[in-house]
Order: sequence, then structure tokens, then C-alpha cells
Amino acid sequence: MKRCPQCHFLFPDSDSLCDFDQTPLEHIDDASVDAAIRRRKHRTLPIAAAIGLILGVLIAGLYYGLSRQPQKAAVAAEPVVTATPVAPPPATPSPSPAVAPSPSPSSSTTPPARVSQPATDHTRATSDPVSTSGPGIGTRQGGKPVIMLASGGKIEADEVWRTKDGVWYRRNGMVTLLKRGQVKTISTR
Repeated sequence: MKRCPQCHFLFPDSDSLCDFDQTPLEHIDDASVDAAIRRRKHRTLPIAAAIGLILGVLIAGLYYGLSRQPQKAAVAAEPVVTATPVAPPPATPSPSPAVAPSPSPSSSTTPPARVSQPATDHTRATSDPVSTSGPGIGTRQGGKPVIMLASGGKIEADEVWRTKDGVWYRRNGMVTLLKRGQVKTISTR
């Protein structure tokens, strides 16, 4: 075997000049060749292990980052709503055996008694009837209200009204709350 004294690259015995720097090659014995090969193997093993470790960490981080994005997008796209049923719960039978007819032609129902609950910072659902003739948007403006969401979607509702909790809307008999940050605009068709 021959070796270049400048770049230490190994060549076969048939070559006389280095292909890279055109330096005349020197003859070396087999012991020198074996020692050079062993040194290269010992240097390349830690380098290969370090590169493999770095690539493994990068791939794991990339996988974790990409798998978390759809979950965050799905959570951000879904509006947080609280639904309240429109119909009151069935009345409990009264202990009185006699039923007195109502003298007026219109039937009037009294709302169930409210159970006092401690005040909380969040909105709570009650079984009280919901007034749909109040300050809602839609019936007084002459068209069906359309809620444009901040996420780009839209909701066509029967009636819409705003409170300190957010924007309430009624659609097909269901009353739902949207937080203020979820609503972009409210308009009528």
C-alpha cells in the first residue's frame, strides 16, 4: 500500500501520485495501515452515535409537535357552549284532590319556584322558562339573525340576545351561550 504524506489518503501500489494534491506517494507497511484503519473506526463510532441520538431527538420532537397541533386546532375551533332547555320540567302533582277550573279563557302557568343556590363566577343552567320575547335580536329587526363566529363559521338562529355572560341564541327550541370572544358579528338576513 502507498500513502500520501500530505493528506494521508491510502492508494494501491500501482499509483505513484496523489489524485488530490499530486504529491509523490510513499510505501507503508501493513502494520501502519491496520493502525490507521483502527483509529478511524474508533473515531467514527462516537460520531455516528451522536448523530443518531440527535436525529432521534429531532424526529421525536417533530412527531410530538405535529401530533399536538390538530388537537389544539380542534379545541380552538369548537365553541364552548352551555345549553338550557326551553321547556320547563314536568309539574309535580299537587296534594289537593280537587281541581278548580280557571275562570279566564287563557291558560297561564306559573314558573316553578327557584331554588336558592350560592352565586358563582360562571354561568349556571336553571330549569326556569326562558323568555324569548325580550330584548333579542331578530324578531324586532324583521329577519332571522345570523351569528358570525370568530373562527369563520356562522350560525343561523331564531333569536339572539346579549348578556354579561356572552351571546345567547335560540335555535330549534335550544338555547345556547357563546362566549364574547367566539362571536365576531351579529346580523340579520
